[in-house]
Amino acid sequence: MFLDRIIAQTRIDLDQRKRSTPFEEQERLAFAQSTPRDFLQSLKVRSNIGLIAEVKRASPSKGRFAPEIDPVELAQTYAAHGAAAISVLTEPHFFLGSFDYLKAIKEAVHMPVLCKDFIIDEYQVYEARAWGADAVLLICAVLDQAQLQHLLDVAHDLKMLCLVEVHTLEETERAIAAGARIIGVNSRDLKTFQIHPDLMREIHPLIPKETLVVAESGIRTRADARRLARYDVQAMLVGESLVTSQNIPAQMDELLKGANEDVQVKICGLRTADQLQSARDAGVDLIGLMFYEPSSRYIQPQAAKELLKTYEDGEVSPDIVGIFVNKESGYINDIAEQVGLNFVQLHGDESPESCRAMHRPVIKALRLNGNTHQDLITTYAQTTWRLLLDTPTVKWGGSGETHDWVLARSVAQQTPIFLAGGLTPENVGEAVQEVHPWGVDVSSGIETHGQKDINKIQAFIEHARMSSRE
Repeated sequence: MFLDRIIAQTRIDLDQRKRSTPFEEQERLAFAQSTPRDFLQSLKVRSNIGLIAEVKRASPSKGRFAPEIDPVELAQTYAAHGAAAISVLTEPHFFLGSFDYLKAIKEAVHMPVLCKDFIIDEYQVYEARAWGADAVLLICAVLDQAQLQHLLDVAHDLKMLCLVEVHTLEETERAIAAGARIIGVNSRDLKTFQIHPDLMREIHPLIPKETLVVAESGIRTRADARRLARYDVQAMLVGESLVTSQNIPAQMDELLKGANEDVQVKICGLRTADQLQSARDAGVDLIGLMFYEPSSRYIQPQAAKELLKTYEDGEVSPDIVGIFVNKESGYINDIAEQVGLNFVQLHGDESPESCRAMHRPVIKALRLNGNTHQDLITTYAQTTWRLLLDTPTVKWGGSGETHDWVLARSVAQQTPIFLAGGLTPENVGEAVQEVHPWGVDVSSGIETHGQKDINKIQAFIEHARMSSRE
C-alpha cells in the first residue's frame, strides 16, 4: 500500500535528519522564527470559499506529472490570482518536495504557507516551523489519538495552526475530540488513492459549526467546486489540477467561480430512473422528491429508496431533498433516514422550533409578500440551512406562478436563497441575473403535458448556468 511505503520511508529519512540536526537545535531554530502568519484568519476573513493552492510535482499514484515546475514562480502565480494560502509538499521521494521550496516560497509570498508532509514525530513540527511554515498537516490515518493530541499541542505552542486531515467518520470524531480548529476532509483514500467524491457530504454534518472545514482532493472542474458550496466548506485545497493546467490562472478562476458564483439548480418532482439519469447527465445539483401526498408528483418512501439505488454506481450524484408539508419532525426524520435524504424541505407552516428538530439540513420555503416582516426572514435564516422563496398562493408544495423578483432580490442580498415559482427555461436566465439567488428551483416549468421533459431539463440548467456566469 502507498501509505505504508511512505511512512516507512519517512521514518528512515527522519532518523537521518535527527542525526544531522539534533532535536535541541531544531527546537531552538523553530522558536527563533518570527510569529507565524495566521492560516486560520486568512480563510475566515473571506465570505467566499477560499483556495489553498498547492505546489505539487508528483504523487505515488500519478508519478511525476509536473517535475519541471519552478516552485517559487508557481507560488507567486497562485498569490497573484486569488489564493488564500499556499500548501507546499516537502516529502522528497514520492512527491518530489523539499524544505528548500518551503523556505523560498515563504520568502516570496505574503500569505500563510502550509507544510504538507507525513508528520509522525514532534521533531517534524519544529522542523517545519524552523523552515518558515505557518501551519502543518496532521493526518489522522497515520496517528493514534495520543500522537494527534500531542502534535496539536506542540504546534500550538509554536503559535502554528494545524490542518487535521480525516478520511472517515471515526477519524472525524477523533479530530473533533482532539480540539482541531481546522479539519480537512480528504476524498482520496490514502491506502488505495481512489477518490470518493461524496465523502464531504457524509462527514460534514458531524463537524461543529465553529470548526473551519477544508475540502481536499478530487477538485478538478467547475462542477466539483460548485458541489462544495452545498456543504458550506470554507476552503478547498487543490494541487494537481492546477499544476497540470495549461493556464493556471484560468483554472484558478474557474474553480473559484464554480465554488462562489455558480447558481445551484434544484429540480423537483422526478419519479423515474430515466428522469433522474437525464437530470444528472445535464448537471443538476439537487433533486427534490415529493412526500406530500396530495401532489400529483408524490412518491412513496419505499419507491423513492428503490429509485435512488440507480445512483449507486460510483458516480458523483446530486444531493437528494425530501419535500414535506406540515409533517411532524419524527416522521420526517424517519423518512430521511429510510430513503437516504441529504436535505429536507419544509413547505408548510413549520415553526423555527420544528426546523431545529430535523436531523438533516433544512430548506424552509417561505411565501413572502410585500408586507412580510423582516424578523420572519431573520428568524428562519438563523434556524435553517437555506430559505426558498415561493409565490404566495393557497397551494402547498409549489404554485407554478412567478415570484416577485424585486422582493426576492432584497432577501437574496441578506441571505442565500433558492428562487422558486414560475421559472422556465425561457425566463430562468433573466431571473438569475435580476435576483442573484444562491439556487433556483423548478418543477412544472420543465414539464410538457404534466410530464418531465428531458429537453426542457437540459435547457433550464444550461440557461441558469450561463446567466450566473455572465
